Amino acid sequence: MAYEPRIIAYLCTWCSYTGADTAGIARLKSPANIRDIRVPCSGRVSPELVMRTFDQGADGVLILGCHIGECHYESGNHRAAKRLPILRALMSYAGLEPERLRVDWVSASEGERFSRIANEFVDKVRALGPVKWRVPSEEIPALTQQFAAICGDVPLAEYDCAAKTDAIRAKAKELLTSGAVGYVVGYEVGPRGRTRPSFANTPEEADKLVWNPDCTYNLTTYLGKKRSPVVKGIEQPKPVAVVVKPCDSRAINVLLTENQFPREQVYIIGVTCEGTRHDRGMLQVRCQTCNDRVPVVYDTLIGEPPAPAPEHPTPVALKIAELEKETPTERMEFWLSQFDRCIRCYACRQACPMCNCPVCLYERDDSLWIGMGVNMNEKRAFHLGRAYHLAGRCVGCNECERACPMNIPISLLNMKMAQEIEAAFGHRAGMEPVPSPIVTVLAGEYKEG
Repeated sequence: MAYEPRIIAYLCTWCSYTGADTAGIARLKSPANIRDIRVPCSGRVSPELVMRTFDQGADGVLILGCHIGECHYESGNHRAAKRLPILRALMSYAGLEPERLRVDWVSASEGERFSRIANEFVDKVRALGPVKWRVPSEEIPALTQQFAAICGDVPLAEYDCAAKTDAIRAKAKELLTSGAVGYVVGYEVGPRGRTRPSFANTPEEADKLVWNPDCTYNLTTYLGKKRSPVVKGIEQPKPVAVVVKPCDSRAINVLLTENQFPREQVYIIGVTCEGTRHDRGMLQVRCQTCNDRVPVVYDTLIGEPPAPAPEHPTPVALKIAELEKETPTERMEFWLSQFDRCIRCYACRQACPMCNCPVCLYERDDSLWIGMGVNMNEKRAFHLGRAYHLAGRCVGCNECERACPMNIPISLLNMKMAQEIEAAFGHRAGMEPVPSPIVTVLAGEYKEG
């Protein structure tokens, strides 16, 4: 018996669903492979829903909405036009053929257009053959690619840490003595000699603050947990001071845009950065070509701007390019071998300042998208879903990968998404206090057809 694909079509109730009816009334040919699902708007078709559709056995997903400018909800289809192509790029990068996910526009009167799109899509998916996205546990590839977190071999140049330490301590004492802030979030050296986050509540405690090449933690992670939006009629706590590197300061811009806390509630001690080192004593990969040497937002700046890093591809960029040259099957096997090591400890989520939902979608008891188990499809959905949620928001601090106990190369996902967002919208997260372009209304970057 010849293979026939299973296609799920999400149709906007106002236009494309009526367009499908128009095709039927006109007796135009439409393939029987398609199962139509009526949705209020194409903007309601979430990335999690698309991934779950493939997990449940669909060979292809077709999403049809109103033409741009004709949305019943004004800009719902703008959201679909922006985020679904980015999702397609992510899923393709993880091993799904991009032709299996299509987004298009059909009005209520375009029955002929609906018929043509439906037939073209089914023919293309039929030519691809059965989807291999859902992986039974007995077919998980052998872990032949024990690909650890990426490390570079670039030495870290010596620089004056003592002067920066003295300046941070002096500023912290000044702020705490005057009562301008309630406490200062910085770094200290613990009893085992390791640099760790520190909270100074008094001028005396400010003497424990330090600055050194091991100040790798993104301290803005604590701001969303400590700060809250201004509530009228309720006295607000004193502002918090936080020590930030340039990449950390970009996170503050993202958090401000998302109203995680008011700007006046955070005093930013920006520190110029020559780079941080990983456990092997070498310069961290994220720092090798980073030219953001000065924080983009600060109240006090400590240190002189260092020279820019030389331009050369990082191991992360080289690995992304290498993966993109491989076949979908090879990419899928690579990523399955990585996700199979995940133990769902959520260290990546906890280390990330952008993962600030009160209850994570992927850990809710009532979540319809994914359970809390540890089978392969659930682990893949968690990592791909998290990468998509960070698209246009990730500042590249790479704390998620550093915190991962299984050395999963999470940076390969986040940097790929950053590349796609910059190529499509010219946007780098956190350089300015503006939202991710995925959630904004279309401007001149989109041309229909």
